[in-house]
Amino acid sequence: MTTMFKNHEAIQALRGSYGDAGFDILKAPVQYAGQDGWLKSFEGKDVYYRSDTGAPVAVHGKNYRGLQYSEMIDKTRDMLERCELDCTDIKESIEVSHNGAMCKVEYDLPATSFKTPDGDYGSAKVMALNSWNGVWSFVMSLGFKQYACLNSQVMIKNPAGLIKQKHSQQLDVDKGTKHLGKIAGVLENEISLWHEMDGTHVTRNDILNAFGYVAFKDYDGDTQRVADNLLDESNRKNKNLAYMVRQYYHVYRPRMGDTQWAVYNAITDWSTHYKAPEKSKNVIQFKARQAERATLGLQKWLKVA
Repeated sequence: MTTMFKNHEAIQALRGSYGDAGFDILKAPVQYAGQDGWLKSFEGKDVYYRSDTGAPVAVHGKNYRGLQYSEMIDKTRDMLERCELDCTDIKESIEVSHNGAMCKVEYDLPATSFKTPDGDYGSAKVMALNSWNGVWSFVMSLGFKQYACLNSQVMIKNPAGLIKQKHSQQLDVDKGTKHLGKIAGVLENEISLWHEMDGTHVTRNDILNAFGYVAFKDYDGDTQRVADNLLDESNRKNKNLAYMVRQYYHVYRPRMGDTQWAVYNAITDWSTHYKAPEKSKNVIQFKARQAERATLGLQKWLKVA
């Protein structure tokens, strides 16, 4: 059988298995025992549970539309099979957490290589997220993994690098995967921006602003707030700020100078390598939120830079 897709063979090798996500989520009406001892239904609510273990994962209303992990994985594989990037030697990683309520799938594309402004090389990454417990919407994102520092770069210029859809009746997985399928152009545009950032000088206030937009959801450009937090050892957010500042001044500034590119790398270093607290119950969720904070913070910073 012949195929028109150049990535058919590489993606076909992945099919047939869903790893730890190899189960369906089923639903049944929520019931409870009344005072008379008879089972009664909780109108408008369904309980969702694993098909293999019977363990419950969530309760939702009638308008909720879930997405099976197998469908998410199949659609992502379909998108990669049809896209313009080279999927030779592609690597797939499937992780499930919270007793099956959350799933993250990552794809590394080592054959799709690009050169960064500082002379490093890296490959494309695609990530898909889904959950049944309401923590994540259905998310697909495009990223870039540098070889030398192993940072997972985020897409900040083109919104096509991130697809996010709620679990409602309007959920359309095909629309999202088709949109992200044009990812070759997205990567080229993003790398062009990185080269612009490499040639853009930054001041002390520029640096503090960048870290402020990542660290604080309500940040409004008050660089003194960032400076004060760096000095306040008792402040919970101080560790995040201190990490980014340390990486900037000790790792990236010596290599890249006082540039937006050095700031960008300090932030993506934090989102990639900063470890979740020991008390964190969900490392997958923690890392996904860090990447989202880095993306949104950098977008806000570049608008005012």
